[in-house]
Amino acid sequence: MFNSSSAGFTLIELMITLVIAAILGALVLPVYQDHLLRAKIPEATSGLSLTAMRLEQYYQDHRTYANNTACGIAPPADQHFHFTCSVPQDGQSFLLTATGVSTDSTKAFTYTLDQQSNASTTSLPDGWGDVPAACWIVKRKGSC
Repeated sequence: MFNSSSAGFTLIELMITLVIAAILGALVLPVYQDHLLRAKIPEATSGLSLTAMRLEQYYQDHRTYANNTACGIAPPADQHFHFTCSVPQDGQSFLLTATGVSTDSTKAFTYTLDQQSNASTTSLPDGWGDVPAACWIVKRKGSC
């Protein structure tokens, strides 16, 4: 009447499966979160490059990077980074900065670009590399 080879899983088999899933999750989740964070960084670097190009076009037309006391163009609006533009009074140079938004996972990142295309990383999360760096560090343990 009672079949000892009934179909199904034993409690031990289910526990082993859960342990394996937990171990895989513990290994994969940090890598996935790091991947998501790295996917946001091109918004900063491309935004800085595009803004620098637009400023160079503005300079060709006006012979200055400045519009009165402000930057000649409006910095881009972005979801994960806040962009600023600094222009000295003579208007012959600029410094663009992309700073991670304080409520986002990008909050520890700061990248800069100037009129001579000098790119630098001035702030990074722990474990990402040494700052300041004379390049844009875009991956963990990166360098120039």
